[in-house]
Amino acid sequence: MHGNLSGLIPIAVGIYVLLAVFRIVRVSKDPEANELWLQKFGPMMKVISPLLILFGLGQAFGLFR
Repeated sequence: MHGNLSGLIPIAVGIYVLLAVFRIVRVSKDPEANELWLQKFGPMMKVISPLLILFGLGQAFGLFR
């Protein structure tokens, strides 16, 4: 990554949200709250999280400054 670590945060957040959307990790310990979050934000996060990962990779490789 050429010593540039600025993209790690968007990559990590994007991966976490993507895992949450596919119910691999939870955003809340309360199952009901977790389902409400998925219903409210799930469809939008399925689009945003891969874009966030790509943006983080772009930052890490110096494409975005």
